Amino acid sequence: MGKRYKYLDGFVFSSCCIRTKEIIGFTAQHWANSDSLEQRRTAVFFYYPTNARDRMWAISGIGDATGIHGCAVFAPEERWVFVTDDGEVYVVGKGDDGFEAPIAHKSNLYFSNVKSVRGGHAIAVGPNRKVFMRKAKNHWVQLSRGLFPQGEDTNLEHAGFRDIDGFSESDLYACGGLGDVWHYDGDVWVQIDVPTNSAVEKLCCAEDGKVYITTNRREILVGRGATWELTRQELTDKVFESIVDYRGQVIVSTESALFNADGGNFRPAGLNEPRMKSKAHLAAGDGILVVAGSDEAVMYDGQAWSVILEPAS
Repeated sequence: MGKRYKYLDGFVFSSCCIRTKEIIGFTAQHWANSDSLEQRRTAVFFYYPTNARDRMWAISGIGDATGIHGCAVFAPEERWVFVTDDGEVYVVGKGDDGFEAPIAHKSNLYFSNVKSVRGGHAIAVGPNRKVFMRKAKNHWVQLSRGLFPQGEDTNLEHAGFRDIDGFSESDLYACGGLGDVWHYDGDVWVQIDVPTNSAVEKLCCAEDGKVYITTNRREILVGRGATWELTRQELTDKVFESIVDYRGQVIVSTESALFNADGGNFRPAGLNEPRMKSKAHLAAGDGILVVAGSDEAVMYDGQAWSVILEPAS
């Protein structure tokens, strides 16, 4: 199962996402140098663990981009939706395989993530508090009410967003910038007062009813509504890369390790995952956890680990 897929040679994974436990997606790019602003060859890969060995992988090349983000969506129909940094939209599934209209015909757009919240629509976020929801094919709606209280004079120097999640599409949280955390009730956004002015980066709305937010100082914000606590830890000095809820466990990854952050009690995850060069990218859903590094990936079903892709030799 861990055999290399020839079309992955030279590509580096940038994220992973789960549609079902039988369809797993990866975004990947071909890095010729370390310049993060350079356009580079970009593709999305799909892994089908129950297929015959020679049909486990598929690829869709999407040209050049500085970065790409993806998720599986189930509204208004079931699809894969991928968004490039500059807002180009690529959709795969149910007969679709190509570009739609961009998110918005505006200059200087930039997007840092796209997610489907609780099996709903694709929601894309970016700096300066940009939030757009894909309501239909070729149609994205900006969710902005309340985000700019002073209109064009609103100070966005230290504003978000970098990530978004929710308990439903009418109970969303978004974060970014220096302690810039907001809540959306399906109608209007309200800023949340949190006990940090660190850069807030990744966000997860967990099964325990709490919101978990990572900071650039290796801290975890835990709370909901008006009640928040900041957890500091001394187990790692590595950058937090991803955070997901897997079967009620809040899992945080660094480049080299997995940790459990349930309730703000930060500790090693203890999942006995296989040895990997990188564990940066996480995805959870349909009962499985996927961990991906630069050129390798594994999956966990709650009982055992299996290799999706072995690292290049």
